[in-house]
Amino acid sequence: MIVGYLMDFGLTEKEARVYVTLSRMSSATGSETASATQLSPLQTYRALKGLLNYGLVEMSLERPRRYTPLKIEQAISLLGQEAERKLLDFENKTPLLLKAWTTLGNLGSDRASFTFRIIQGSKNVSKFRLMLYQSAKKDVAAIMKPNELAKMVLDGADDIFQQLSFKNITLRGLSELNRYNVDASKKFLEFITFHHVNHSNLVPFVIIDGKEALCCLSRDGRDGVPENAIWTNHPDLVGIFKEVFETLWASSQDGTARVREIERQFPVKF
Repeated sequence: MIVGYLMDFGLTEKEARVYVTLSRMSSATGSETASATQLSPLQTYRALKGLLNYGLVEMSLERPRRYTPLKIEQAISLLGQEAERKLLDFENKTPLLLKAWTTLGNLGSDRASFTFRIIQGSKNVSKFRLMLYQSAKKDVAAIMKPNELAKMVLDGADDIFQQLSFKNITLRGLSELNRYNVDASKKFLEFITFHHVNHSNLVPFVIIDGKEALCCLSRDGRDGVPENAIWTNHPDLVGIFKEVFETLWASSQDGTARVREIERQFPVKF
C-alpha cells in the first residue's frame, strides 16, 4: 500500500520499494539494499540513482557507498515541489505545442472522423470525464449515479462547473437526490441546474456541446465509481443519448425543491 502511495507521488515501483527498504534499515549499501528488496543489483542501482536525483536519499563518500533516506515528511515535500515544477513546465509548454501544431495544417479536415474509444479503470474514467467537462464550449448535460456524487465533489467536478458557469455555459445535471447525497447535491446546485429523477439505477453519461458523449459503466460498489466507459462522437449515438436525457429531464423535479423536501423529512439533529 505504501509503495502504491509513493508511486502516486511520482516514484517508480522499484524506487518506492528501495526507499521503503532503506527507511526500515536506516542506512544500507547497494548490495544490502538489493538483497533486502530482492531486486537485481542493476535494478537497485538504477532505483538508487533515481532517488538521488530526487534528493530523497543521501550517499556517503566512503566505500562501499552507504545510502541514507530522508524522513518521509521531507521526501513528500520534495516530491510535491517536483510535481509543481512539472505542472508549471507543462503549462508553459502547452501554448508552444499548440502553436507548433498549427503549422501542420488542418489534419484530417477533409474526412469525417466519427470514432469510439474505450476508457478502462476508475481513475482514467474520472480523469477523462473531468477533461470532457473542461472542454465544453456551449453546454453540458450529465446523468450522475446518486452514490458517486460525493466522489465527484472530491475529484473537483463542482470547481469545474463553477468555472464553466462563469463562461455562461449551459449546465444541466440529473441524479436521484436522497438523504445520503444531499450535501454533495447542494455543491452542484450552486453552479448548475440540477434536477432529481426518482430512479436509482441510472446509467451515468455526459453529453458535451451536443457533439460527443461518454457513457460510464459502473460496478455496484459502495461509491459507484465507474470502472469502464465508452466515448463516441458519432452523431446518431450522441442523438440517442440526448433523447434519453431530454425525456428524463422533462419528468424530473427541481433539485432545490427536492433538497428542501429531504431536509424536511430528515432534519439535522444536534
